[in-house]
Amino acid sequence: MSKYRKTLVVDSSFIARSIIPTERAFVISYKGNAEIIAEHPETFGLVNPELIINKPSIIRVYKFVKQNILKVPLTRENIYRRDNYECVYCGSGNIKTLTLDHVIPQSKGGKDSWDNLVTACRRCNHEKADLSLEEYGKEIPTPYRPHYLMLMKQMDDIPKEWEHFLFF
Repeated sequence: MSKYRKTLVVDSSFIARSIIPTERAFVISYKGNAEIIAEHPETFGLVNPELIINKPSIIRVYKFVKQNILKVPLTRENIYRRDNYECVYCGSGNIKTLTLDHVIPQSKGGKDSWDNLVTACRRCNHEKADLSLEEYGKEIPTPYRPHYLMLMKQMDDIPKEWEHFLFF
């Protein structure tokens, strides 16, 4: 599978806004709604071998329509990414044993929210069970809702040309 499957979208002021599939980025630029700023060193696999179209790496949209897409959705994967795929209690990084733990247990009114869910290994999650942090006796970093750019920066294999837009 190709590592050149994603395109960084920047708005008219060159602020990173999202990451989309390269096919969608090509269509947006082909329709005239964006310009291609940088290209990946790979082409689309087309039926016509004489037609060579590089996959876009960065596109800039001319107008930015404000959308509510900048909120990071509360998903298991996003919580794992926020916590760097490590148990917050013991630091174990075995992805096969990771689970989600409610800091305030559901049995005690804890909700599914960014500030109440953390990554825990099965062993620690089982030990903690329905105990509060005080009862469990371990301190953890305060869980928080991450900024969307923070999770974008944690992508594997960030292309070199994206770094200028993501690491400021």
